[in-house]
Amino acid sequence: MKNEFSLDHAKHNEEVCNYLSKNPDYADWVITTAFYAALHYVSYKIFPLTEKRGNGNITYQTFDSYANQSHYASKKHKALTDLVQNHCPSVLDRYNQLKDLSWTARYKKYKQTEPLAKLSQKRMEEIRDYCLK
Repeated sequence: MKNEFSLDHAKHNEEVCNYLSKNPDYADWVITTAFYAALHYVSYKIFPLTEKRGNGNITYQTFDSYANQSHYASKKHKALTDLVQNHCPSVLDRYNQLKDLSWTARYKKYKQTEPLAKLSQKRMEEIRDYCLK
């Protein structure tokens, strides 16, 4: 069974992103919410995830359970990027671009441009469409 929490969270973040996009003063938050929507869309696509462990398999129902039970516990963004690379490689470049835009908007320069906000929305929509097909 798919992780509906991730899908609901993705849709919520996308709605916030679209709402904020109506005001160019919030381009940084458009970018940030676009990334977090994408993060939850890829989590929905990938999980539950079954991996071989030793002589058997282990199934992780959610990304959090995967990250908490693996060597990634303190590096969740790295963990999800690796999972996207392994399980959703066709959107990896878009995911990484969106992650980089978000980190710049959050930690380096909050004043962002409307074109970058629009690009972020487009990348999120491309990732969403891939994950929901």
